[in-house]
Amino acid sequence: MRNLCHWLVLLTAVLLPAHAHAESLTFRSEVTTNEFTATIGGDLSLPKGKGPFPVVILLHPCGGLDEVVLTTLQAHSRELLSSGFATLILDSYGSRNLTGGKMCSNRLYRSDIRYGIRRDDAFNAMVALQRHANISKENIFLLGLSDGGSAALLSAKGGPVDHFRAIASYYPDCGKLLGGVGYVYKSPIIVFVGEKDDWTPPAECIKSKSPGVVTGAEFEVISYPNAYHGFDQPRPMRKVLGYTMAYDREATVDSRKRYIEFFIKNLTAELKAAPSFSGKAK
Repeated sequence: MRNLCHWLVLLTAVLLPAHAHAESLTFRSEVTTNEFTATIGGDLSLPKGKGPFPVVILLHPCGGLDEVVLTTLQAHSRELLSSGFATLILDSYGSRNLTGGKMCSNRLYRSDIRYGIRRDDAFNAMVALQRHANISKENIFLLGLSDGGSAALLSAKGGPVDHFRAIASYYPDCGKLLGGVGYVYKSPIIVFVGEKDDWTPPAECIKSKSPGVVTGAEFEVISYPNAYHGFDQPRPMRKVLGYTMAYDREATVDSRKRYIEFFIKNLTAELKAAPSFSGKAK
């Protein structure tokens, strides 16, 4: 009972609102795998103050926006809002009827198809956000978890509509996306991995810091020795499809601090000089 109360308190704390305005954003997402073209959307939250604001698109893992994942993304959103960023929690699977873990294995759709759909969604969301009066068109960022982190990593190569200002990827599938050399990235990217992750093992992510593997934009990998897959998701250690997931508060707090600094560093000069960011830029 004591452990249950601890987790309920934690969930309640991260759900507290920290923004001045929230609205729904919907758009048509044309994807390469045509059968998945659909109208999708998400919750757009704007920070206090006067825009236009930089914005971070948040991508969920393969299971979709279940209760704990939504809580996790809302916690990321709260930190970003308090730092001056708008956020869009994007739901790729709800309107496509792909929730409940249907996309968490290769039984229905290969990982490259899943990552491609999510990448296309991210770039289509960018186009929709560029039409919004309170969003800075030149300062659109991306952050993804697991399956969404893999899509974020893939998005760093650029897309049909420019590229993201900077990207953060949590425990992505580097084994499938970085198993070679000569990757040229257009977007600066910071990757967070747990060294005890047995679902998307971090070895290829860490190895990719070696010279010649990734070129172009900045590529940074932060690894946490005691962290498992899903380390920012507030739930006790458990098995999912035979893999271990566990929350790690220290890694969560440190990673949020790092990607916010990374995003601020990569703002356009005009926004970086604004009062809300000028004292934070590194």
